[in-house]
Amino acid sequence: MKKILVFLPNWIGDSLMATPFLRSLKENNPHCWVGILIHRRVEEIFISSPFVDEIITFSSHRDLLSNLRITRKISGEEFDTAFLLKPSLTKSLMCKLARIKDIYGYESKKFTFINRKIPLPSQSTHKMDYYLNLIESIGLKVSKKEPDFFLLPQEVERVDSILPSSILNSKLKVILHPKANWTLKMWPKEYFAQLGDKLIEELGASVIITGTKEDLGLALQIEKLMKNKPYLLAGKTNLRELGAVLKRVDLFISADTGIMHLAASVNTPLIAMFGPTHPSITGPRGKGLIRIIYKNKECEVPCLRLSCRNNICMKSISPEEVFREAREILQCLKG
Repeated sequence: MKKILVFLPNWIGDSLMATPFLRSLKENNPHCWVGILIHRRVEEIFISSPFVDEIITFSSHRDLLSNLRITRKISGEEFDTAFLLKPSLTKSLMCKLARIKDIYGYESKKFTFINRKIPLPSQSTHKMDYYLNLIESIGLKVSKKEPDFFLLPQEVERVDSILPSSILNSKLKVILHPKANWTLKMWPKEYFAQLGDKLIEELGASVIITGTKEDLGLALQIEKLMKNKPYLLAGKTNLRELGAVLKRVDLFISADTGIMHLAASVNTPLIAMFGPTHPSITGPRGKGLIRIIYKNKECEVPCLRLSCRNNICMKSISPEEVFREAREILQCLKG
């Protein structure tokens, strides 16, 4: 393997869970060239990675002209090996048309052009291990099972201009991240508001609410429900700036989200709440303190019943329970 192309997942959390795959690939082949093909939404994750030599982006895998353009590009670069972390007819066809000799990926009931097929691991395998199994199955070693996110020193320093001095000088800084990519995974906004008030009133914490521009409406709703005023950071940072902010706070609290994995990757202590998904499959991994609250005892997991109205698996996690975990973590950090 001299020139390798890796087709990575399209979502933030999945992409972060794939970073140990890239590390292992490069550590086993330090002189090889590693290119990655990714959706533009996750490009910021890999910008300064020492395990990536080239980033190729796309905006939609359903865009025929874009796929043809990318196929032409990778064909001209003469990659000899490709890894598909998820079986795909379209992506394997791109490899075939680009004359990539060895195309590694998992066996699939659907037809693909993968010619180096790896048996599928158990369905209960953690997603990070699912990716790493491709490495181990061909005899390569895995050195780390934690996500990577590399920030430049100037990006960390920029936090001083992102957060006001009143927050930066606070003795306790806690991020609440209320949005998840599907509604069933979200903890009620009323619960976030109650938790935020308890953190401020009982621990004297500064509470920061994060999210994208699209999440600002939800952040404003939570602010309106609170008795005390949080700091709204939603819509004010890109992914790398948010990663730098996460390094400077004491605790991160969210449901199962991509940003949860970002917090884990920069070793921020965190509390993750799970309901329709299972922490054994998509739970956070990192060197920081991690507490997981999981209450689903009634529904099949993963639960994809988007018509569910009571969302009992998330509602059964109370603000008081999360607050107790938060207080315990913060006391532990104080020593």
